[in-house]
Amino acid sequence: MKKILKNGKKAVAGLVLTMMAVCMISSVAQGANNIKRFGSRERDSNGYYSYTKVTGYDDNGFGLNLKVGAQIVGGEWSYWEDRGMADTRSKSVSFFADAKHSYRIGGGSKVTWTKN
Repeated sequence: MKKILKNGKKAVAGLVLTMMAVCMISSVAQGANNIKRFGSRERDSNGYYSYTKVTGYDDNGFGLNLKVGAQIVGGEWSYWEDRGMADTRSKSVSFFADAKHSYRIGGGSKVTWTKN
């Protein structure tokens, strides 16, 4: 009887570990997001500004919760939030400077880059 219980425990433990591995693999596979980002420095009658546009969809085609940011160095950051596609521009500054851009998916880490 002890031998049967011991083998049964091993079988259950093996089944649990296998199920955990399957669940982990499926959650990693679902993490494939299609992100396209664009950033530029533009000019208007007031000087220069930064423009950022990001599109993001999950592997099922649903729009991701995006928060995008734009800053012309020396000025303030401007942010906008939307689902699937979001864009924003910073306030203009009268001097020539680098354009900074950022995006965040949901509550994830912020991605920042410079593109002129």
